[in-house]
Amino acid sequence: MTGLDLKDVVLIGRTFDEYCRLFDLTPDILSNNKILDAASGVSSFCAEACAIGYNVTASDRIYSLKPTFILDKCKADLMNIKGQLENIKESYVWNYFKDIDSLIENRAKAYNLFISDFIKYGNDRYKCVEYPESNFSDNQFDLTISSGFLFMYEGILDLEFHKRAISELIRITSKEIRIWPIIDLKGQKSQYLDTIINTFSTYDFNIKQVDYEFLKNSNEMLVINIT
Repeated sequence: MTGLDLKDVVLIGRTFDEYCRLFDLTPDILSNNKILDAASGVSSFCAEACAIGYNVTASDRIYSLKPTFILDKCKADLMNIKGQLENIKESYVWNYFKDIDSLIENRAKAYNLFISDFIKYGNDRYKCVEYPESNFSDNQFDLTISSGFLFMYEGILDLEFHKRAISELIRITSKEIRIWPIIDLKGQKSQYLDTIINTFSTYDFNIKQVDYEFLKNSNEMLVINIT
């Protein structure tokens, strides 16, 4: 299977509906937990969730940048990916998105919702965090979620980064961590997954199938039970 050729982490946002599917987030979970979106980028999950009344904090290193710069990078990254997808469409499942144009429309919707909310609420909702470290307190969040960052970018972020990042997420989370997906950009199981599970063997790890698959084999998330 071929995949995207990326030299850096790109700014590709996902919507609230996508998050609910890929993290198996029910109204009960959303209502009863203080949630952190780690390495949230330009996803609109925080904006849409907070608008409904849920307690969500977004965190990413890009939040130190100006909205205009972020928006320009979003547009450039999306066009880069659109150009690559034309030649590797067979590596993807075209169910949630019917075609490349609908994907681009969805991604643009996500980052535009994010940008509007980021401009309005700034540091109240969007915390500048340079993972694998953070300034959050111990057990500050009940549930931490992270999408399209750990494991997926293993070619850019090495094993030591993964260990430190997951250790930090464990420190700041009181109940559960959910990481999606557990594959790399080529759709193959991450080479770091087994090592991470063995490294943090005092915690309960589960691999759970979810109702979302775009890149083939991306329909599983890693669940780390802290309590």
